[in-house]
Amino acid sequence: MEPWFYSVANIMYVFQASIIVDKLSSSGELNPAQLQQLGSLIVGVKTEDLLSLTSDRLLSSLHAVAHHIPALCPPHKQGLRPAQANAIATKLWGFPEVVNWNDVEPLLDCTPLLSVMPRIRVLVNNVKLSSTSTTSWNTQQAKAIFKEVLDRNPNLSKRDFLRLGTLGQGVSCKFLQKQFKDDPSPSSVRDFLAFLRQQPGLLHTSLKNCVIKELKEFAFFSELLEDFGAELALSMPVSTIKKFSTKMMDTLRKMIIEDSRHFLLLSRAKQQLLVDKIAQRMDMYTGVFTEEEFRSLGIMAPFVKDEVFIRVDRNFFIENLDFLKELCYSSSKMEIMARILEEPAVFGPVQNWNQTTLSQVDRFLFFLPTSKLQEISQVLMTVGRIEKVFMSHRQWESGDVGIHCLKENEKEKIFDQQEFVLQFFLGFLRMRPNSPAPMVPTCEILHTTAPSVWTPNSLMNMPSSAFSTCLELIGQDPFLTSYQREEVLKRVKEMYGPVSSFSQSLIFQLGVIVTKMSLEELGALRLTERRSIATMGAVSSWNERQLALLFSNVLNSSRKSPSQLDSSTLVAMGYIVCGATTAEIKSFNNVEFSKAVLWLGRLRLSCLEEQLLALVQLLIHPLAFGDMSSWGTDVFIEIGVLAAALPDIAMSALVKEQVEGISPLAISMISPQKFNVTFDSKKIAMLSYNQAIAVTKDQLDRLSQVQKSALAVVMNPWEDQPVNFRGRLLGLAPSHGPVCLTLVLLMLLTVLLCPDT
Repeated sequence: MEPWFYSVANIMYVFQASIIVDKLSSSGELNPAQLQQLGSLIVGVKTEDLLSLTSDRLLSSLHAVAHHIPALCPPHKQGLRPAQANAIATKLWGFPEVVNWNDVEPLLDCTPLLSVMPRIRVLVNNVKLSSTSTTSWNTQQAKAIFKEVLDRNPNLSKRDFLRLGTLGQGVSCKFLQKQFKDDPSPSSVRDFLAFLRQQPGLLHTSLKNCVIKELKEFAFFSELLEDFGAELALSMPVSTIKKFSTKMMDTLRKMIIEDSRHFLLLSRAKQQLLVDKIAQRMDMYTGVFTEEEFRSLGIMAPFVKDEVFIRVDRNFFIENLDFLKELCYSSSKMEIMARILEEPAVFGPVQNWNQTTLSQVDRFLFFLPTSKLQEISQVLMTVGRIEKVFMSHRQWESGDVGIHCLKENEKEKIFDQQEFVLQFFLGFLRMRPNSPAPMVPTCEILHTTAPSVWTPNSLMNMPSSAFSTCLELIGQDPFLTSYQREEVLKRVKEMYGPVSSFSQSLIFQLGVIVTKMSLEELGALRLTERRSIATMGAVSSWNERQLALLFSNVLNSSRKSPSQLDSSTLVAMGYIVCGATTAEIKSFNNVEFSKAVLWLGRLRLSCLEEQLLALVQLLIHPLAFGDMSSWGTDVFIEIGVLAAALPDIAMSALVKEQVEGISPLAISMISPQKFNVTFDSKKIAMLSYNQAIAVTKDQLDRLSQVQKSALAVVMNPWEDQPVNFRGRLLGLAPSHGPVCLTLVLLMLLTVLLCPDT
């Protein structure tokens, strides 16, 4: 029978898990049996304690732990912390027998490429005998292993390739080009498409673009749509999709409804443009937006044009609110929904709403503007009602649709409405001489709503025990205002004493609250454990002086030199890495830093250019990734933002396969001068759409007209309208397609005929 804590661990925060683990391990070191019993509570084990365990103990426990945690790899809410994941993964891959066991699979997605690389030959030797071809590798690992397979067998047959299973996501474009050329029959192409659809993770953008580009030239391209699957089909440019026949458009529609995740992952602009083309082909621009039409679009229905959406059949609207509440809405659709809710034929003016109405409206309440929210009867909006609507939205937000739906501006809009609802109806915004004292939240209510929607005074008046219990929750709330953070820190110091006396577990709980510490307080902190270091390292807003102070603090607290920092400590340091001097960075252990780059490369590091360059230089060590000229797509995916710091001469020499591995975030971090010098029109033409839209205004301003034209050509197949480089896009209606095509052709001719200036 499972221990009692399995049932509650998923709703517990890491600090609470760590308290239980500390009590369980108070008698000494955790043994394998205890580690296996911990299940999801492993998130509470200190990284230092995990590192103290032998590799075989860790390995024997990992499968049992993974059974109780939906996903071990961060950023999953119940997953391990980055430093923990790095520590376990690097230790296990240093264990000689690990390549023959399935137990490492739960951590593969967050296993450093450098840990896998020394084992690639063994993995390839055992590809037919082991789990190599059934394991869920991440993209860069699959690419590195596939490259070795191809090096061993340059004439790899289609039959042998299709036996590679999950390594298929690592296939190179050149290999696919050759296969399509050798056997261009529909049946052969369908075999490859079926194989790609079966891959465990998302396919890399470069692979999807390659497949679309190659197959678009085939005469039977239109017959392959169903074989593409939703992910590949949604990678097609709109310039291709808009030419679909009615039958093909209907096929695409059904594919998206059956597998909606890939649609939700598109940008708002892509979603709206795509749905517009589908709606046009389905002739939805006249008359009422009927129930049949709405349901036929499924997840896409809220992305039709506003003038179509506002004509939704009102009877269908009223009778299917539960269905509608599960969908995803942009800001403009939220406003339309709010207006429809108040129509006489729906629920009428909000001042006439009753308990039944509020139950039906549910989370749509947060779509109403504040002026309308104030008109709801005060009597109806009880604490219980407020909690219920908050919980409803929270459940939707963590569901299959909600988790991918809201963009940052939409999250902020919902938060503003949530904050107003709670503070207005609980009396915080309408204090009168005889008004009762504002409500003080319990820890349970903070979990249901959010700490940031409460006033600082209400948080400060919580009983000490409740405040202490909920401190980690408060510290993890990204919407806490500067003043709220200041007040919370004051209360913490009143309860626990000066910052210099803060324990490691207390520092860990503080989260964003640490941003209100003074320089003197930051210097007085003791940062001896990776969990406390990680709290400070997760803050992206530290200035140069604070970063330098924190980096020195980590060294002093841990009594280590820069060269002694291991990969899990570097991962925990996060943004603090930019507090090291260039000389200190150069003394980092090359191998340890290269194992940490999987995490550090995902951060928008605020390092100076010379610091970033020093970090990149660490990666070229023979025991790391070696000479830059040998780096493939796999390495560029792994190192993330650090690709932005490549020396000019190296960046100028990049080939297509290398450019394809550069993340959009890295593109945006290349200095404008460097981008102008190293990315000529030919290299810009290698960019994907997502890379192209990451180009910043400052970078754009430095480009020549030829370079701008090349960038426009990359962006145009999806935008389907001329690029306005002073803003986003020129608002051309679909009927202006010929104008757009002419502009693109002119740009293309410019790129082909004019030399770079």
